[in-house]
Amino acid sequence: MPAVIQRIPALILLAFTVAFAAPRASASEAPTEIRLGKPPQPAPKADPAAVHAVERFFAARQSASMDRSRLPAARRWLTAAVKVDPSTLAGEPGQTLVAFDFQDGAIERLGNGRFRVSVYLLFADRQGKVAESRDEVLTFTGQAASYVCASLKTTNVMRWDTAEVVKSAERLHSSQALETADQSLKSWTQEQNRLAAYSIEDVYPAGTGRIMIPCLKFTAAIGTRGYDVVDSPIMMRRGPRGFQIEPAAN
Repeated sequence: MPAVIQRIPALILLAFTVAFAAPRASASEAPTEIRLGKPPQPAPKADPAAVHAVERFFAARQSASMDRSRLPAARRWLTAAVKVDPSTLAGEPGQTLVAFDFQDGAIERLGNGRFRVSVYLLFADRQGKVAESRDEVLTFTGQAASYVCASLKTTNVMRWDTAEVVKSAERLHSSQALETADQSLKSWTQEQNRLAAYSIEDVYPAGTGRIMIPCLKFTAAIGTRGYDVVDSPIMMRRGPRGFQIEPAAN
């Protein structure tokens, strides 16, 4: 019996020795990640033919907005079931479809050779000022080795009204500054070799004798989805001849 009692401390000591001698995981090592189940399937890529069909349809509508005699060519992309007026296709009289945009991921396959897509449109008036933007949800169906539009619904229409901007300028006694900035932006649109448009957001005081006019400048290639937009504020300073645009800082 005493022999057994003497062995117990030795066994305990051996257990502690093994425990402390065992290698430990470094605190800097990342824990092992265990994943259960199968990884999610990647989202299917958009059909290039579907992407091309949407681009061509909107390129035809953009062309019709620039020359209303081309409306029949745009309508050939519609099935007989789609009834839309010229303003829906090409914008109000005097407007130009400056830009249209959609993402490949926005193309949703519906089966039976059909798909749905959401597209953003931007219209400007004859002077290049943004007049309207909207979203459209369209359904295309396969026809003659291509696609045609079988449904067109307009959503989220926004009129880019400048009435509040005019009121701000009047309140700050800077209507002449707003007119000068507006004329400068019109000239800018005419100088571009791409489709161009602008929007004046508001008028703010910027110190003694100075006015800041935030504006957006849009440019887009004809017949191509997508556009570029630059936030480009105009600084105005009151001088002997009224408000003048300050040169941009280098």
